[in-house]
Amino acid sequence: MSFETVTVEKISQTIVTQIRKRLVDGELKPGESLPSELKLAEMFGVSRSSVRDAMQILESTGYINRRKKGGTTIRKVTFEDIANIYIPKAEKDALYDLLETREVLETSVVQFAIKRANEQDIDELEKTIDWMIEKPDQAAEADIVFHITLARISQNQVMLNIIKSLEEIMNKLQEKTIYYPGRIEEIVTEHKQIVAAIRTKDEKSAERYMRLHIQKIGDILEHV
Repeated sequence: MSFETVTVEKISQTIVTQIRKRLVDGELKPGESLPSELKLAEMFGVSRSSVRDAMQILESTGYINRRKKGGTTIRKVTFEDIANIYIPKAEKDALYDLLETREVLETSVVQFAIKRANEQDIDELEKTIDWMIEKPDQAAEADIVFHITLARISQNQVMLNIIKSLEEIMNKLQEKTIYYPGRIEEIVTEHKQIVAAIRTKDEKSAERYMRLHIQKIGDILEHV
């Protein structure tokens, strides 16, 4: 096991970031013990107090278990942990990563939704569209509910969990794009196209409309 020497501000948070990434990448396994605080301080090239602060953050956020006599062990990672992991990139770059992920994931979601949706499911999707039209000040929330509803309709629990776990960073994306001039009206149209394709079981159109919907967000992100 090796770590990079810390040379940036907020030392404890940088240590947290490195450990979380190694956990998500599989270099650290659930149940595995971490070295002592003294050893970690040597590995990171920082003071022991910085390591202690980092361990407190990791414990409070559920990544590790600390015992007085049993040392420090890694806990199991959830989908939410993976989605919320700090990425050392500019915020806009991280949002583009989100869009790439959503394009891959949600084009598959609509394919499953077409095969498994019933009339009640489609009615629920249409209600989220009506919500956005009637209460444009709640458009960001309505949009996220639309996509979570789609994932639920897919009846794929893994996809649903991933979409739910992305909600926090999706909110950040919405803050930057959804109130761009004319965007709410565009989303309403795009959502209607997706729902119409699901209703008629037009898989190719549903996938194309979803891809265009997400790519449009990327286009707007370039200008904000």
